[in-house]
Amino acid sequence: MDVLSNEKYLIARAKESTDPYKAKAWIIAAKTLFPNDFGVQFEAYEIEKNANNFEEAAKCLSYIVMTFHGAHQTPSSLLNEISLMTNALRIPEGSTTPEQEFYVKMFQYISYEVQHQILLLTAAHSNNNLDHCRLIFLLLKRFPQAISTHAPRLLETLVQNVAIPSFKEMLFNEAIPLVYNRVPELTPKLVHRLMAVCFEYYLNQMLGEMDDKVRTVTECWRKIFEILDFCGKILKWEPFVLYKKSYSKDVYWQKIIHIYKLDPFRSTESKQILFCATIVFVLALQEYIGHSKLRSRDGTTETEVILVEALKDLVTDLARRPHENVLEIPHILVNSPVNADAPNCLIACHSCWQLLHSNDVMKADFAQLILCIPQLSGWVQKFLIDLYVCVGQHEETATLLQASSVATMSLLEKSVRQFALTLAKGPITGLLFDQMTTVLKHLAHAPNGGAYLENVTMAQTARVLMLIPLTKRAILHYLVQTLIAVLKPKLIEPECGNSVLGNLLVLSQLNWPHESTTVEIIFEIIKSRRQFTYLLFTSYIINGEIIEEFMHLWTHATDVKLELAMPQQSLATGARRIGTRGADKGVKEDFKQIIRQQIARSNDDVDELMLQFLQQQHMTLVQNVFDT
Repeated sequence: MDVLSNEKYLIARAKESTDPYKAKAWIIAAKTLFPNDFGVQFEAYEIEKNANNFEEAAKCLSYIVMTFHGAHQTPSSLLNEISLMTNALRIPEGSTTPEQEFYVKMFQYISYEVQHQILLLTAAHSNNNLDHCRLIFLLLKRFPQAISTHAPRLLETLVQNVAIPSFKEMLFNEAIPLVYNRVPELTPKLVHRLMAVCFEYYLNQMLGEMDDKVRTVTECWRKIFEILDFCGKILKWEPFVLYKKSYSKDVYWQKIIHIYKLDPFRSTESKQILFCATIVFVLALQEYIGHSKLRSRDGTTETEVILVEALKDLVTDLARRPHENVLEIPHILVNSPVNADAPNCLIACHSCWQLLHSNDVMKADFAQLILCIPQLSGWVQKFLIDLYVCVGQHEETATLLQASSVATMSLLEKSVRQFALTLAKGPITGLLFDQMTTVLKHLAHAPNGGAYLENVTMAQTARVLMLIPLTKRAILHYLVQTLIAVLKPKLIEPECGNSVLGNLLVLSQLNWPHESTTVEIIFEIIKSRRQFTYLLFTSYIINGEIIEEFMHLWTHATDVKLELAMPQQSLATGARRIGTRGADKGVKEDFKQIIRQQIARSNDDVDELMLQFLQQQHMTLVQNVFDT
């Protein structure tokens, strides 16, 4: 009988024996005679396993693994047994079957060295990348000292397959937390890819639908900065600033400048500057867009905020400079309830944008980083429009406005922006009034309520911008204040007509007493001329203080003639107009009646009155401006 037959004979006798002690005796003899035979050793393991003997089974399996794992071809029965064991180890405690529980308990009796070899053997023979990654995780969790050896390949596999949800979940929920405090050595290319993947992942998480938006946004930014710090440690980068919600954006920008000065390539090849500046850009952009969207109290609607030129020295300033290209961002005023930090966020965006476009390499890498996040495209478009407004690049602003779609910008926002652009470009033409008509047409879609603008005009000659909310009241105030700014210079003209004076009085009623000084000037002109005719008085003058001033003129200025209404229907053609100097008592009584009538209207909605005035007196206002 040959050797093989002897091995098989002893194994067969052990298997057919009904007495467990005899079976064990036969297998002990076989192990003694044939220590290097896999069949004999595996049968010995099976006997201990069937006897539910954890410790002895562990000894047998350990011997098999260490003896036969390096064979040319690992026996399939051993691979199957190891697979059953590793599957049992992955099952949560309390959910295992009795057979799986045996494997878990037996594994505890196996030495660390053999455990390590078992997991490596299983991973090496796994059928797909996902199984391989799961097994490597199992290995690293049990043997953290192996992280430096196995983490690089694991991370590379996960990053390469990050588009698959299961790999993505494994990368962010298991891999990164596992290696975070045991920084492995990775190639720069893999670190850059890992940073980009993490940036995209947390941004998409932040921009998605979330129950607790504020907490999730803060947490996502914290994680992005932590990953930046983690990758920086691997690549020996200059430490950056960790995220803190209360930090000014200037803190991050100053650190970027510090890194930039340390970089011998001056950012041309610096991936650190790329990632730091991109992260700070999107952080500032997200907060700028957030500050530029005012959410209603019930959270159901959002109001956009736009950047426009302040209305200072409008006519003379525009005549002096039909086009100005300013490189620096001018002072930006904020109108409540826009967040006061919005200008700082815009400035940080501008600074990072310039640095990221300082050379072609950086520009291309930056574009690749943010193009993978679709929602950012709308944000960047809004930022670019506001940036071009900032630096006075009117043609670029017009091009972007023309290219914008209803999906990214409402018709109301687009019409107000085009009106503001035409105003900024100058000179004042009929186009501005056509665009005002378009704004009024879309104004019905603006959110009601809101406040009048606090910072709508400035006395300084320096260029000033303002952030205004697209509420019905704010837009109306912007249009009215624009007309006032255009008409006021005519007050110094000797031939300034009564229509201009009257229309300025009407416009000055909005946000009273903001233009009370203008009203005082108008009344001084009326007194000096000793006459004033404004037949729209009964239609549009309802402000109590302005009406009182007319009453004062009627009572005390005996040489001033006022004509404030159309001829009464009851009078014949060519009959008297209502005035303060009539030949009979009836004229005076009619004047008193008109004054009482207007005072009774003093509580009318001035916003609605102003809308009617702008719509109904459009042509008159055009004639006032162009003296036609």
